[in-house]
Amino acid sequence: EQVMRVMRQRGIAHQHLSASRYARRLHEVVRQQEPARKVDTLIIGAFIEARSCERFALLIPVLDEELAKFYRGLLASEARHFRHYLELAERASDAPIAARVAEIGELEGELSVGADDQLRFHSGPPAATDAKPARRAASAPV
Repeated sequence: EQVMRVMRQRGIAHQHLSASRYARRLHEVVRQQEPARKVDTLIIGAFIEARSCERFALLIPVLDEELAKFYRGLLASEARHFRHYLELAERASDAPIAARVAEIGELEGELSVGADDQLRFHSGPPAATDAKPARRAASAPV
């Protein structure tokens, strides 16, 4: 609702976007049996929220003050959310989740910096560019 309000105020029309490569590939590794399915979905949610924090922090310095203030609020919310997702994953699991967090984290790290056909918030650089991102180690959002 908040994003839609800002978009309306700025005259930006809502457009439906297909799932990004980032989200699609992360969801492909979700195990199918419960409670593992729930645990994986929550871990992926944690990574998405943590990556959003990173991207918001990178955007804030180049935005106008009004939009920067809005993004600072989103960053604070996302920071709380990723911790909540991990806490819920731990509660839903009948085993420690650290190994699964590391496994999903490796894929997430690759997806967030790898060249992508579509520029999206969580994507790496567009595939058509010669820019090569610095390789970052995947780290768990803990």
